[in-house]
Amino acid sequence: MDRVTTAVTTAVTWARDNPRNVAAVAVPLAIGVAPVIVIAPILGSLGFGAAGVAAGSTAAGLQSGIGGAVAAGSTFAFCQSAAAGGYAAAAIGAAGGVTTGVAAVGVAAKGWFRR
Repeated sequence: MDRVTTAVTTAVTWARDNPRNVAAVAVPLAIGVAPVIVIAPILGSLGFGAAGVAAGSTAAGLQSGIGGAVAAGSTFAFCQSAAAGGYAAAAIGAAGGVTTGVAAVGVAAKGWFRR
């Protein structure tokens, strides 16, 4: 348990002494994770769901406005795919992962070149 306490104390001290580095990692991480957490409830509230578009919802109104024939690759199709856990959900997750990865490389490079 002493190792855990030492590691936590060291991490907290480092974070306090290096607020810019913490922000450089935390902000992109939040940006990378937020879409995955935030988009599903937003799409659900608009009527996009795992079982399809909910009757009487905003999404249903949009779908009827475009004539019911949704073009593959359209914004509407992307939203429905994301809500149903299809390719769009994977794309959103991948975009978040790339954002976080780029930020981590930037922070590591900054530390490397600081030497």
